[in-house]
Amino acid sequence: MFRQAPILLLLLGIGACSRSEAVVLPDPILRLESLLLAPPAIPLGDWLLVGRYEVTREEFGLAADPRGANLPVVMVSFEEAASWSEERGLRLPTFEEWQYLASDSGTLTTMSANSRNGLALDLGHPLSVGVFERGRTSLGAYDFYGNVREWVHDPEANRFYACGGSYASRDASSFEWEQLQVEPSERAADVGFRYLADATAYFLNQVLPSWDQLDPEQREQMERILSDWREPSRMALGLRLGMAGAPQDFCDFISGS
Repeated sequence: MFRQAPILLLLLGIGACSRSEAVVLPDPILRLESLLLAPPAIPLGDWLLVGRYEVTREEFGLAADPRGANLPVVMVSFEEAASWSEERGLRLPTFEEWQYLASDSGTLTTMSANSRNGLALDLGHPLSVGVFERGRTSLGAYDFYGNVREWVHDPEANRFYACGGSYASRDASSFEWEQLQVEPSERAADVGFRYLADATAYFLNQVLPSWDQLDPEQREQMERILSDWREPSRMALGLRLGMAGAPQDFCDFISGS
């Protein structure tokens, strides 16, 4: 009996460890942690899921050195960035969407030198994403004003731009940022990208298929992620999902009701 006690304790310890392991969520749901829910950029448009940060080297799969994991990925073409995003149910912003999100829904903004990684800091290289708290938009997105420029597309004119501030650009108001027209195959050391998605489509196509398989712990973790979003925005998205035919329990969960 006494010889069995250590074995029982070991088994109990293993069981306790297994129960305390972090809850694993499907990638499309886990990615919601890096996304913000924004109002439509155009009248009658869908709500938008916008990246909180510029895509990092680690997220893109390039970080061999842990010290560079949180640096924004650069030297990627529009075509490469668009393909990477599409594989994950995401896309790159249009020119109009990017301006709307970067300017806080059209509010004129001037950023001081200590609110962004720009030419005034004279660093000559990007910093890890999310460093400048004072440079956040009211929604909570970082680095629109500096660090690296971001790929966007103007579908009406079929033109491609590297928009926003970078470590090599001067301070300016949000409506005067450099908008460099470039070819989609080009690459540059100060151009990266930020992804977004149409919220209704993302939840229907990427999140809903896993909904019925989520256990209570997974749903609790998902709720913690969504609780960071503004309540009126969640309610609006839940209503849209209901109109699109999503199950009522799913819509209620998304809306927080």
